[in-house]
Amino acid sequence: MPPAGSKRLTEIIPFRGLRYNQQLVPDLSAVVSPPYDIIGPRAQLHFHEKHPDNAIHLDFGLAFPGDGDSENRYTRAAALLQQWLAGDILRPEPRPAIYFLREEYQTPGGAQAVREGFICAVRLADFSEGRILPHEQTAPGPKEDRLRLIEATEANLSPIFLLYSDPENAVARQAAESGGTPALSLTDEAGTRHTLWVLDEPEEAEALSDALSRGTLLIADGHHRYETMLAYRDQRRAAEAGSDRSGSEHPGGSRPYDFTMAYLANMDSDSRSVLPIHRFVSRLSAATVGGVAELLGEHFEVLDVPGAGQARQQQMIEMMAAHGRERNAFGMYLPASDDFRVLAARRPRPLLAADDDPHSAAYRSLDVTVLDRIILAGALGIRPGGANADARIRFVERTEAAFRQIDAGEAGAQIAIFVNPTSMEEIRDVAEAGEKMPRKSTYFYPKPLTGLVFRSLKF
Repeated sequence: MPPAGSKRLTEIIPFRGLRYNQQLVPDLSAVVSPPYDIIGPRAQLHFHEKHPDNAIHLDFGLAFPGDGDSENRYTRAAALLQQWLAGDILRPEPRPAIYFLREEYQTPGGAQAVREGFICAVRLADFSEGRILPHEQTAPGPKEDRLRLIEATEANLSPIFLLYSDPENAVARQAAESGGTPALSLTDEAGTRHTLWVLDEPEEAEALSDALSRGTLLIADGHHRYETMLAYRDQRRAAEAGSDRSGSEHPGGSRPYDFTMAYLANMDSDSRSVLPIHRFVSRLSAATVGGVAELLGEHFEVLDVPGAGQARQQQMIEMMAAHGRERNAFGMYLPASDDFRVLAARRPRPLLAADDDPHSAAYRSLDVTVLDRIILAGALGIRPGGANADARIRFVERTEAAFRQIDAGEAGAQIAIFVNPTSMEEIRDVAEAGEKMPRKSTYFYPKPLTGLVFRSLKF
């Protein structure tokens, strides 16, 4: 834990969360959901049908024919939130609290792991201030969607996932020692056990706030929601310019929209899981698919993977990891010939030269940077004006999901490119260089659930 009296870099405070009333909603596992950005159409419908009070009805409502400006999934979410509050389905916490969360889960490799973190309110800071750092690029579509939802509901419905540094894990250990009886415990559909403690004793909450506020925070997941909250904050500030700012419950005359709800986990914890996101490529020309080994040969050794079935898949992953220690390395699957290959860079990182890219060495060394620039845009010609400008790239999260699609004949790809997981050190190095990684560079697991705690922006 940082020494007492050291300067705060961020501002983290307790807040009065909105939580399900367990007298009316006793089975909390029925009303939580994954965050909206990993839910596909089938899962969206599944969670809507699972329970009428499931959090997805607020966070990722269904769109219907005939929706317009006055009636749509955003207005329905706002009305439903007020209905749940009026009906005592959701209850405000009696006093501000920091929520200590323990997640017990199984890693993709089958090991048991534990992650501990805190749900709290974090003061928004522009990225230029260096207090909260992004690590990935964002797209405009999701930000527009999230902004409309925040405008309608005036609430943070799912937490942004932030990382703090605590090599000794002192903050989480302090919370675990003083947590007492948990407020809730549930197991989600993925098998992860979530246990939540409400830490609302003023002195304890202040001590945790102080300890968590001593360093720079890194956005692990939720870049779109964070940037949306910045836009919403600026929008509200402009609308209220010159108005009386007194009467706020937040410190320093701040408004609730100056903060956002976040889940903070320790980036130095051994139990973290950063998973890869693979690329399945289709709509390539026959010439590209047939000559892919030659196209890649300038920059990579193209190595055959021996074996058959799942043993061959595992062998590819192990070869990727071994070659990836010093140089960029990838796996490649060619469905037409049922071949697995490993691409090992012909020289150590950074494979991408400074003359070809103005970014830092940390950025140029990333596997995803090399994948985007040298493999996809370069060798395969997936770029404006390239030989395969109209090719389609589909992102597949989690290695077991990628192999499952291949085994079932559902990959729908001419070439599948597998990547090694991005390390926490790489993520931190790029962020501290003031740069953002390419989109779909990381998949932090498990994702913080939606529905454990909500935060109103009205108090």
